[in-house]
Amino acid sequence: MSGNKILISTVVLAALLALTVFSFNKRDQEDARAPDVAVKLPKVKKDDVDEVELSTGDKPKITLKKAESGWVLTEPLKADADKNAVDALLSKLDEMEVLGVAATKPDNYEKLEVTAAKGVHVIAKKDGKPLTDLIIGTYRSGNTMVRESNAVNVATVKGSIKYAFDKDVNDWRDKTITQYQGDQIKTITFSNAKGTFHFVKDDKVWKQAPGDKVIPNFESGKLISLAGTAATLHAQDFAKPDVTPDAAGVGAKPDGTVEYVLGGDAGEQTVKLRVGHKVDNGYYMMREGKDPIFIATDFGGSRMLSGPDGFVKDDASKGPVGSKNNPAVPEIVASPHGHH
Repeated sequence: MSGNKILISTVVLAALLALTVFSFNKRDQEDARAPDVAVKLPKVKKDDVDEVELSTGDKPKITLKKAESGWVLTEPLKADADKNAVDALLSKLDEMEVLGVAATKPDNYEKLEVTAAKGVHVIAKKDGKPLTDLIIGTYRSGNTMVRESNAVNVATVKGSIKYAFDKDVNDWRDKTITQYQGDQIKTITFSNAKGTFHFVKDDKVWKQAPGDKVIPNFESGKLISLAGTAATLHAQDFAKPDVTPDAAGVGAKPDGTVEYVLGGDAGEQTVKLRVGHKVDNGYYMMREGKDPIFIATDFGGSRMLSGPDGFVKDDASKGPVGSKNNPAVPEIVASPHGHH
């Protein structure tokens, strides 16, 4: 009996010793465990950035620079930059928030699109020196994968941000043709194949210019609407590089012109538009003093080529223009006197 007790005591003691050794070893292993993996991205303030380089795969590199007049494109062409597009890019850089680590091995770069071939390579600079150098990858589960170009770990960045960097060249260009207030326009002249038509504003009421042939059923409200369009024209695209002004119908002999005089505290200003041929779902257009050949919307371009039927009252009771009860307004060519 006493032998059994000794045996049992020995087994229990051995078990307790083994448990103690296991506990110490486990604690030592925990103490020696590598710390949690973390990733940080450089903090960038939007107001510090004065240059941004963007490249994606085989696409041409895009360079945006801050100038006295605002942001401009310098590569792959020289043009004014779209202010809203640049503001969105800078805001995404400024607000970038890292939520965690998406990957720690290069084997995962391809599927996360944080490679030079698939991601958007973004270098933001100040005075020629990089503030941050990132590759922006795919969007997953409500967040975006981002890697510093010289780092191994991939960060999970909050929200969708790639769209603000991944744009074609023309999407970075300023598409503003005109941007004024319609009620600033004091006089306006439309000239095209339908004739030349001069209008002046008397207080807030539009009238035909003195000396012009009377347009039957002229409607002042039509000019309010047309002046509003002429004052706030935005392009949907640009002519291809090989399209010349003459080929587009906006050269020395344009299809039509619209010229208006703006009033204001800074004094009078004259704006002249050249309207050209129809192209796809729009019209070629140039503004004198600006280089690009724009492609304006079908709506904007067609209104800038308005003739007599665009200046008269609508009268639904008579039926469509050209019907028996509402014959088409005859073509009217205004007298060839100077602009007002």
